[in-house]
Amino acid sequence: MTKPSETLWEIEPHTSAKHEILRRYLGAWFPILGSKIPRIVYIDGFCGPGRYLGGEEGSPIIALQEARKQPILAGSEVSFLFIDEREDRIKHLESELSLLNIPSNFHIDTRVNEFEDTLTKLLDDLEKRGAHLAPTFAFIDPFGFKGTPFSLIKRLMANSRTEVFINIMVDYVNRFVEHPLPVDRKHIKDLLGASDDEIEDVVNSQDRILAFRQLYQGKLLKHAKFVRYFEMRDDRNKVIYYLFFASNHPLGHKKMKEAFWKVDSQSGFKFSDCTDPNQPVLFELDPSIDLAKVLKTQFSGLTQNSEDVITFIEDKTPYIETHARKALIHLENGKEISIEQIKADGAKRRRGTFPTGVIIHF
Repeated sequence: MTKPSETLWEIEPHTSAKHEILRRYLGAWFPILGSKIPRIVYIDGFCGPGRYLGGEEGSPIIALQEARKQPILAGSEVSFLFIDEREDRIKHLESELSLLNIPSNFHIDTRVNEFEDTLTKLLDDLEKRGAHLAPTFAFIDPFGFKGTPFSLIKRLMANSRTEVFINIMVDYVNRFVEHPLPVDRKHIKDLLGASDDEIEDVVNSQDRILAFRQLYQGKLLKHAKFVRYFEMRDDRNKVIYYLFFASNHPLGHKKMKEAFWKVDSQSGFKFSDCTDPNQPVLFELDPSIDLAKVLKTQFSGLTQNSEDVITFIEDKTPYIETHARKALIHLENGKEISIEQIKADGAKRRRGTFPTGVIIHF
């Protein structure tokens, strides 16, 4: 994956998959916040020109289109901040935006500038005024490893109602981590928020790509309750980058996982350009079977309320609610759990259902 030099370039399959995740998540995020928050913010840190050579929508247009679909946003102020260091791309984006019917309560700010500089000034200004960032979704999708220091992500996440969806180009990081130029090594340290010792540990590990992912994931977990990653591979099935989602809200976490599973129905965390979308899957995996094993290990010998089991699945695992019900059915049919037939409210429980108040013995 090379950094494009043109104003517009051809879209790649992994980019389409990334945008599908973004589209599905924003389709849930906008109405959830719009139902109760008077002002919300969408930030696109490396927004690009808005479209690709083939006419496919870029992330700024996707965000606006998803927001326009939501009638509930009519009573909210919705601010969009689109940032790109290339003037030609911002001009092209502005020409694309001029073709859209933008609601009067949508406020669009396009900036020709570096993401780091723009966000630092914005956060500094809020801090000076004693103000806080409105509930924000920040999509941070750079080429390479410069300009997205972890210190800035940390500042964003200090606002409890902010979520970040960030691309860490681990293949570039791995190639340049031992580069002779100190400036490149410093950019990588800044990106990961890592010490010299932490970088050295990764460099000396048997699987650097995995070690880099675990390092960044661990850093995010110090500042967000929920962190998920999605792995992108090229047409040789080589890992090129990870998309990390960080949030402090269980509902946002749930909705992002659902978006992941829509793009990858087999594992919920990866996409490869070498996959032929027209090639039928001969052996479809059932994720609920693996989840059943997780539940047996986690709750062995315990008695749990069904809602606590569901909460564990939603908050602590990559699986989603549809997998939860199937996994519990697997366990019940295999007589690996027993379920009290009378719920906490005195009503009888229907077999194959696990509503609130059902007691499960593992």
